[in-house]
Amino acid sequence: MTSVVTHTTMPRRLAEFIVLFWFIPLAVAAAPTRSLPPIPVLWLCAIAALVFLRRQPDLDRSLLWGVGGVRSGLPGVLARFMVLGPALAFFAWVMEPEWFLSFPRERTGMWVAVMILYPLASVVPQGVLYRTFLHHRYRDLFGDGPWFVLIAATTFAFGHVVMHRWEPVLITFIGGVVFTTTLLRRRSGLLVDIEHAIYGDLAFTLGLGVWLYTGAARAGL
Repeated sequence: MTSVVTHTTMPRRLAEFIVLFWFIPLAVAAAPTRSLPPIPVLWLCAIAALVFLRRQPDLDRSLLWGVGGVRSGLPGVLARFMVLGPALAFFAWVMEPEWFLSFPRERTGMWVAVMILYPLASVVPQGVLYRTFLHHRYRDLFGDGPWFVLIAATTFAFGHVVMHRWEPVLITFIGGVVFTTTLLRRRSGLLVDIEHAIYGDLAFTLGLGVWLYTGAARAGL
């Protein structure tokens, strides 16, 4: 199988993109009583994407893992985190002051578990689906430049409608721009996963994990 898009296959490829990245999140968000739990659905989609990717002879394997890009790209990732991390902390303090830093203080054991499990349970499948697969499968539709960054960031953000709140959609749009730019510049899926995990763990530490619970409550789930 090839990922190259022709005039004949372009409508089908675009329809596939819409179903996978727009219809499925909407279906999960609209499903009652969590009959479509987000993490298992994410993993099913990521596994299917990974199976597809492993059959692609033209896949740039560094976009899937890319250990070699970590050493050269990590200083830039950490420098950017020194700027965006405090900005995220300020946003969390303004938006959720009653929850700010409460998670590590009040539920230390669970916080430690989340710090370890979140990158494995959430970041890894999102990296496969929203970075490697999205780039390889749809780059012929959207290119490799700023337009692709915008599409990838919007798609990544829209995937968070399952949380039923606008704040995570906004935050993940910004994150999507950052992560996709890192992927295109450094060609390292592992580096992007590290970057994503740093921000995600910080968000949980700051108390923004409350969005998971309040969003579900608003939706009556």
